[in-house]
Amino acid sequence: MITWRVINSSSNPLVIEIFQRHAWNYVTWPCTNALISAGNYMIGSGSLVCTAPCPPNISTLNSVAVPCTGYNIIEQYVSGENRFNIRVPSNYIFRAVFTSSAWFILVTGGSTWSVSTEINTYKRSNGRYNQAPIVTMLPIIRLRSNLTYYIKINVADNDFDRYTCIWSNSSQECGGVCRSLLTLPTSTYLNETSCILRFTPIIVGYYAIALTILDFENDTSTAYLSRVPIQFILRVWSSPNTCTTPPIYIGDVPADQCIFVEPGQSLTMLIRIKVQCANATLNNTIGVYPTGFTQSSTYLDPYDSTINVFQVTYVASANQVGQNLFCFAGVDSIGNQGDSTCLRFTVQISTDSRNTLYIDNATHFPIGLVPKSQSIWTLKYPEGITYNRPTTEAYIRFKLSSTQQDFLTYDVVKETSNVNYQTDCLVITTNVIFTPGESFFISLDPGVFLPISSCLRDSMGITDPTFWPFQIASEPSSTLTTSTTTQSSTTTILNRTVPTIRTLSTTHLLLTTKETTVVCTTSISLSTTIKTIVTPYVFPVSGIVGIIVGSLLIITILVIIIFQLRKRRNAKPTINPYPPPTKKHSLSGTLQQYFIKTRTNIQAARRSRNNTTYSALYTPDSTREILVDIDF
Repeated sequence: MITWRVINSSSNPLVIEIFQRHAWNYVTWPCTNALISAGNYMIGSGSLVCTAPCPPNISTLNSVAVPCTGYNIIEQYVSGENRFNIRVPSNYIFRAVFTSSAWFILVTGGSTWSVSTEINTYKRSNGRYNQAPIVTMLPIIRLRSNLTYYIKINVADNDFDRYTCIWSNSSQECGGVCRSLLTLPTSTYLNETSCILRFTPIIVGYYAIALTILDFENDTSTAYLSRVPIQFILRVWSSPNTCTTPPIYIGDVPADQCIFVEPGQSLTMLIRIKVQCANATLNNTIGVYPTGFTQSSTYLDPYDSTINVFQVTYVASANQVGQNLFCFAGVDSIGNQGDSTCLRFTVQISTDSRNTLYIDNATHFPIGLVPKSQSIWTLKYPEGITYNRPTTEAYIRFKLSSTQQDFLTYDVVKETSNVNYQTDCLVITTNVIFTPGESFFISLDPGVFLPISSCLRDSMGITDPTFWPFQIASEPSSTLTTSTTTQSSTTTILNRTVPTIRTLSTTHLLLTTKETTVVCTTSISLSTTIKTIVTPYVFPVSGIVGIIVGSLLIITILVIIIFQLRKRRNAKPTINPYPPPTKKHSLSGTLQQYFIKTRTNIQAARRSRNNTTYSALYTPDSTREILVDIDF
């Protein structure tokens, strides 16, 4: 198998990674566990070359020799894989070919071999470069004569494109084992859509099968994006033993399920294979092991002697981003081989998710600066897509940006009040107070949208810290400094950044924050929530200055008024209360007239003083609201 992908689209020329896997005769290239652990024992010989027309400076791509990663002494094969980079300009289509000879002795066909992959450096309609499919098949598949088998071609497309499997049909792709050169049973049939080969062998011996996998950009495309070869051996045998029931895999992880792993992470699991024929034992295990896999020796289950157990450990590397298939099958002592079982170890980095919501940057809010009590978080689905609550445990995680540690987690299966799957959006309800001044992001585990068992695009997680980040506003904080002799209090005011999307309106020391929330329903409606925050009353310095100035002004006015009143009083003429009597009046009449006159003069003096006071206090219209009435 030879496949490829663009790993650096920003460079010129592009950087393309070639991934190749080959199997060879164990006699020629013997391998051991110690050599596998060392990692530098190379198997195979020959070169991968470009056939015209070729891009500039491209002729021989690399050697086909690969480090040994697995072997089987009983079936006499050794296998390995590696990756290497080449630089190719954009907008080129060319083929890389490996040709040689020396097949096993075959029932039909043979002589030379040739494998070819087609590399395409044109951009897809979505602006991305293609990732060709990866095909993983056991080097040798054991089949019993006169039985019908349905052989699954194990394909992984990291772009999640539609793919088909066809017979290889050119000398570059298949050499001496092209379909047209083989005499196969008439019932042989390849389902190109499901990639399942039906085969009913009659003649004992080795058969070589050469197929090509094509991938397409969408369900209606007719132009393929790449061509990837896969060639493997069918070993047909016969036995007088009447039991034809093969061993089966009964491990903890379902077959073909995606197992998500990060670069550098180590996973260890137990593989259990049950032998079903009476008195038979497990003879060996045929497998394809990605780089980074190690396998222990096999032992019997202490509670069931028909179950054989071995341990595998996988350490993922950064250049294995995408699906890495570990495929295996048990062979019993009769010779029956079980179906090929594959576990899909998917190495994912945060910035390379193929989840539809991540690729399309689906609408999600709030982001940026949010209140510490924010409780509603919404992720809109793309139009025409909906998701149901999964049945397998998966988590939504609120993570601290500074440490990548979980601050808050919700199990989407169990915590239904906090995680609401609506028809057009996912709504998360939190009930915590976030730490002021901290930055967070929301991480969505694999399996939040589709079960990981499906191993589809949307079963991938969204763990990129830049996808859904948010910050909590800082708050004033106080620190107290003490010593043995003095005590001082220091208040530190932290700056607060307010984004332009927030509206602040202040009237008479009343702070109003307006926050818009989109409610997801089948038809989207908008509602506005207004939160009013009353700030503590703090008397400003400007108010104190105003009071002092106003008080001085009032005192000045009062001093002027009093001064004017005194001045007018001192200038008033003296009234004689004892006028000389006349001869015409008696003493009683004179006294009566005196009292009347005196009362009249006093009343007139009072009226004069009131008028004087009014004149002194009269002000223009702008200050007429202040009235002072002084009565003596």
